[in-house]
Amino acid sequence: MPNHVINEIVLHGTKLEQVRQHLFNKDGRLSFEVLLPLPLNFWAGSVGREHEEAFPGTHFDAARGTWGSKWDAYGDPTAEDTEAGVMIRFQSAWNHPRGWVCALFNTLMCDITASWLSEGGAPAHVEKYVAKNRWGDIDWVDEEIDDGSPEHRRLHKLLWGVEEFAEDDADEK
Repeated sequence: MPNHVINEIVLHGTKLEQVRQHLFNKDGRLSFEVLLPLPLNFWAGSVGREHEEAFPGTHFDAARGTWGSKWDAYGDPTAEDTEAGVMIRFQSAWNHPRGWVCALFNTLMCDITASWLSEGGAPAHVEKYVAKNRWGDIDWVDEEIDDGSPEHRRLHKLLWGVEEFAEDDADEK
């Protein structure tokens, strides 16, 4: 069973209609494969040692290396227009899909804020992708979020349904 990661990504200054073709597959589902398809010559089914030996690679390996997460977006993904831009929320397996967010940034060249929290005990993060910093260059900043801060509590609520665990609950996790 994976550690689930809640992801909230804001594509600043955009509208959903402008970016829809980069986010949703032909079935209307948010999918990392729209921008970053997995290799066709890699095994896509269940993986055993015989598959790893016979094929150039597996989709499991390609997903982790390309997207940064072992599975596509899940957990009832949403994308909506907000005052700041398009806000996307979804879960990913084991890690934040940094490779996919980087592909979004390189495709759209808009400022992006990506906030995420893993149930696996890793610290929460806010990453900022800036299309033009004050020197006219692109920039990326990764900030760890302090436990108990308002942003940490907000992400915790998105992932777990509560802002924080009671002391007895935390010991059981």
